Amino acid sequence: MANNKLTIKVDVDTNEALKQMKEVTEAANECAEALEKLEKVMDKFTNRSDTVELYCEGKLLSKSTVNHTADSI
Repeated sequence: MANNKLTIKVDVDTNEALKQMKEVTEAANECAEALEKLEKVMDKFTNRSDTVELYCEGKLLSKSTVNHTADSI
């Protein structure tokens, strides 16, 4: 029986792909930040509540829940 072998050497430059992946990741992070900001604004119009915390010298003194009862801009 003959031993048939095939050896292939592949050199790939991945620099451009890595650069594009970083750009996509940065764009996705910017979108996530924008969606978080949008969610906070939308919460003001959907009568959801916010939590307010009061700190003094790094220690939590008080934590309150604020319910929105009126529409305001």
